[in-house]
Amino acid sequence: MNFKNNLEDYLKEIYNNIDAFGSANESMISKRLKVSMPTVSEYIDKLRNRGLVKSIGRDILLTDKGLKLAYPVIKRHRVAEVMALKIFEVPWEETDSEVMDLEHAINDKYVPYVIKNLGNPEKCPHGNPIDPNEKINDKSIFSVESGNYKISRITYEDISILKKLVEINALPGSEVRIEKNDTINIICHGYVSISPKEAMAIKVF
Repeated sequence: MNFKNNLEDYLKEIYNNIDAFGSANESMISKRLKVSMPTVSEYIDKLRNRGLVKSIGRDILLTDKGLKLAYPVIKRHRVAEVMALKIFEVPWEETDSEVMDLEHAINDKYVPYVIKNLGNPEKCPHGNPIDPNEKINDKSIFSVESGNYKISRITYEDISILKKLVEINALPGSEVRIEKNDTINIICHGYVSISPKEAMAIKVF
């Protein structure tokens, strides 16, 4: 993989972790990018030396310079997900994992035309805004009390989380009931139990 693609993958992964959990760490990046911990550590050092990330203990955050580079990457990824779902009919739960090559192939200057030809979607299939600068007033399942909510978005698009949601047809816009006892359950067309980490990644309003 070339340096540009590597850089984009790291920026995207760090951004998504921050969006879901507040920060990233080397272990999470290693798991998602399927590279060794030493490789991740070495690459994060490169990003730090370029002023793109900063570390607080083990937590990794994007600097303003890093965010500026990450925004177009995130936008292309979300546009590619829409394209995968609408044009290639990739299953909803697989769009994140299936667009790695496609998102790198789209030139930033053509993104507005791609968006136009896709019908001007405002969100990716998982509910995240096409424009990463757009803020959504929602909360994670982890932070809310038991009750009735509507699924807003899935910020950490791990396929294991997405498969649980599609199993009960709990997609963005779906009305669900959240029950918290010894476990965290999402009830829609059936129910699934989720971990605290998964609960942090799923936003509701």
